[in-house]
Formats: sequence, structure tokens, C-alpha cells
Amino acid sequence: MEIAYRGEVLRFSPTWILATNRSFRRILDRFLKQRNTSDADFTAYGSLRAFSARQFLLSGDDEAVATELFRGAPLVSPSPTIGEDRADDLAQGIAQWMLDNLSNEGELPYKYWPSRGMVSPADNAIRQFLASLSLARLGELRSNAEIREAARRNLRFNLKRYFRNIGEGRGAIVERTGAKLGAAALAALAILESPASAEFLPELEMLAAGVNSLADKDRGFRTFFFPPERDGDNWNFYSGEALLFWAEAMRRGARYAPTLEQCVSTFACCRRRHYQARNPAFVPWHTQACASLFNRTGRREFAGFVLEANDWLLSMQQWDRPKGLPPDLWGRFYDPQRPEFGPPHAASTGAYLEGLADAMTLAREIGDEARAAAYERAIARGLRSLRQLQFRSQHDAFYVSRRERVMGALRTEAYDNAVRIDSAAHALAASVKILQHGLQPRGGNT
Repeated sequence: MEIAYRGEVLRFSPTWILATNRSFRRILDRFLKQRNTSDADFTAYGSLRAFSARQFLLSGDDEAVATELFRGAPLVSPSPTIGEDRADDLAQGIAQWMLDNLSNEGELPYKYWPSRGMVSPADNAIRQFLASLSLARLGELRSNAEIREAARRNLRFNLKRYFRNIGEGRGAIVERTGAKLGAAALAALAILESPASAEFLPELEMLAAGVNSLADKDRGFRTFFFPPERDGDNWNFYSGEALLFWAEAMRRGARYAPTLEQCVSTFACCRRRHYQARNPAFVPWHTQACASLFNRTGRREFAGFVLEANDWLLSMQQWDRPKGLPPDLWGRFYDPQRPEFGPPHAASTGAYLEGLADAMTLAREIGDEARAAAYERAIARGLRSLRQLQFRSQHDAFYVSRRERVMGALRTEAYDNAVRIDSAAHALAASVKILQHGLQPRGGNT
């Protein structure tokens, strides 16, 4: 970016902008503030220019090897090389980041700013329990005692911090802003799938009672225990998280699980509401719930919705469209024609891959090879996007002072280096499913 004003010309290089995590607007605001200049005065006497530049990182050793970067990181190729397993590499890096950043008490940082070298004071219980769940799943997949213990310690820390008895035999996950259905459902699911679940059975049964108490015949689920004025917020997310917990509790024959009839009627209600105002956020959680219910019951309405919903989702993945899309953005899910669906985000891509992994497995099971191939291609492309966002080496972390805080974690976007727990957790959960089902997608460039 170039700023010219009253004879002064300043240029800001792409690597400096990325390393400091500043937007063009923030750079301009800072420039004007330092000169006590208004927008109107700058409009009259100044000008802006954007320019592109090739970026090279020099190693600094005697050989001075140059590595070309694109938006501050080496480009990940459209398709993996021979012997490369992107799901495994993604999972390995995220797991190491979690182990490196887990405190003795079991806490993981919610958000970290690499440019500042600081942990954000923000927090979100749903995303914290998602990390507990994904780490436990990896521990089981790997049969790794260290990862299992880390997941148990993290789950125990999160329950101690957030779990509350709210009366009438119900438990909830309580934060400063209230108590959410999604948080209770994910905490319960994390306990249900934990090898150490016996340690947390009282909390599990109370959380299950809490989730059950928010079932609603007209809306599927209410979304907040309190405050009442927020009930209905985030319905697309929380209803799917709750239905997934129900499906998994029923599959395991838990005594607090709902009946099949309750699951069927709630699913029908949620599907009807979704069709009234479709949103991609609804798809991955309900896909996972319906895949679980289909495996348990064989009922075709569950399979049918999984396939139809994920077919619809595929149109939102960017690859070589629109024409001229920068190559580091290929594989993410974002529709610029429908900005109301939200901005692109590593956590969104990871969440969609979780659902697509189940959709691909289901398509294979019922012999729908055309759909299985389409989902395989989408997963391969999504893995390319997530690997592009992952801190993989000193080449993409050249500006980071505390590299142990970021290596293996994911940037929020190619132009936003903030590290968040949900970006890592969704990507890890997706990788585990891909590895668990032996999907090994390789169709990114087709």
C-alpha cells in the first residue's frame, strides 16, 4: 500500500502488513492520527495506491536460500504430492500445538495474536469443549496415552470452569453472557465420547437433562437457558449440536437418551425451519446428526437430507472461481454473492469438512459413487485450504516471536493471522473423521 500526502510518500510492504496483521483501513487511520489529519483533508490533498509485489524470505545463513511466499506463506499445491497425507499432517500439527499450549491445569488459549505475542482475553465455552472433543477423538484414533490424558485434563478444566447446576436436575454451561443449548450439548458429547467419561457421569446426566428441557415441538429446540431474550439466537448451530448429542446418546443406549420418535419429529421440525431460511451453518452439525441416526436406523429420510444438504453446500466452495481468485484462497467456503452467510473463516471450512466426511462415507455405503466423488473432491480442496492456513514451518512464521504458541495452529484467514481454538478444533475433528473412515481424498485439482 502506498500513501501520498502533501509531498510525503510512504510505502508499506505486503510482508509488513501481514506480519503486523493490519488492514489497509487501519494503516490509513494510523497515518492520519499521527498527522492530526481528517479524512476530508486527506481526500483533498492525498492519494492511495495499492500495488502487488513478489515476496521472498531469505534464510539469513551463509547459503542465503530464498523461499518465495504468497501473502506471507509458501503456497500449498492444489493436489498433494505422492506420499503426502494432508489429513494426517494437519492433525499432527494441531495436536502438537494443543499439547504445547495446554497448561498444567488443562487450559487451552481461546485466541492468540501472533503479531502482538499476546493471548486475547476473549473466550467461548462451546469452542473450548469442541477442542476437548476433537483431542479425545484423536487420542482414541492414535491409541496415544499422552493425547488421551491431555484431553481428559482439558475436559476436567472446562467443566470446572463452566459447569453449573441450574436446578430441577439440570446442568448447564454458564458464561458471562448466559447459558447456551450448544454449549450444554457439546460438553455432554465431549463427556459421552471421553474414555474418562465415568469421572464425569453426574455432570453428563445433568447436562443431558438440560438439553432435553430445551426441546420444543414447534422450533425443534430453544437455544438459551438464559437470558430469555436471547432464546432463538444461533439456532442454525445449536439445534444441530443438540440433535447430534441426542443421536449419539441413543446410539450408545444411554438411559437419558430420547426415543427414536423424538429424534424423528425434532429432525423433521428442524428441516422444515431450515427450508424456510436456508443457511450453510445448519448443514455440518445436522449432517453429522443425521448420519448417526441413519447408521442406527437405516431410515432413508436421514440419508436423503444429508445428500441434498451437502449438494447445496458444494456451490459455496471456491476453487478456480471467480476468475482470478488468489491461489492461497482456493478450497475455502465463501459465497461473495451471499455475504449474509458470513465471512470466510478457517473454522467454517473445518466444520463443513466434518459434515462432508460423514456425507462421503454415507454416499459410499449406499452406492452413490457420483456423490461420493463430488464430496471427495470438496474434502481434498478443503484440506488444501486448511493446510495453507496452518503454521507449518519457519517460512510462514518468520515474523512470530514465540513460535511455540503458533506452530501447528491455523490462521483465521490468509490475511488474518489470529489463532483461534475453534479453527484448530474443527480442522482436527474433520481430519480425524477423514482418517478414521480411510477417505484419503486426493481429487483437489480435478
